[in-house]
Amino acid sequence: MFLKKRIVQIFVIILIVTSSLFYYQKKNKKVPIGGNFKLVNHLGNNTTNKDFKNNFLLVFFGFTNCPDICPNTLNNISKVMDQLDKNVSIIPLFITVDPERDTVEVLKKYLTNFHPKIIGLTGTNEQIDSVKKKYKIFSKKVMQIEKESHVDHGDYGVDHATIIYLMDKKGNYLTHFGTETNSSLIIEKINQYI
Repeated sequence: MFLKKRIVQIFVIILIVTSSLFYYQKKNKKVPIGGNFKLVNHLGNNTTNKDFKNNFLLVFFGFTNCPDICPNTLNNISKVMDQLDKNVSIIPLFITVDPERDTVEVLKKYLTNFHPKIIGLTGTNEQIDSVKKKYKIFSKKVMQIEKESHVDHGDYGVDHATIIYLMDKKGNYLTHFGTETNSSLIIEKINQYI
């Protein structure tokens, strides 16, 4: 019951964000998604949004203790990166919503399971809250009541919006994908913008 309630909450949040994005697109205005940030990458280097100028970005928020959605999405992003034309300048970013546990070392180890171009980003709680706000990402720490598997994912989980953003070379929002969108459809959409 607890899990069903959380799934409904996440669905409602995604619906609100998606409808807001469509509203802004219809008005032919710049969609207010994204912006400046200062974080630390999974190699321990201070990183800002300016480090990615002149590159398209695929931006996904998640956490390393996530049991299924985050690793599945990162696998999908890895497939996209493998299948994209090598001349496309696109960088995938994985920004944690759990900076307390997702340290530089944890992100570095976790990302060895995925495409090598994926850059993990972490920071202080304040820095992560700031970037989440700019990307309209909801997340909330929840205590794990139900143990669905024998795998230990920590003392708590994090409910979070599961959206993949495509940003242009200036850091402006272009479109977004649900985590269930297959790699072929993502590539098709990316190719419409490049």
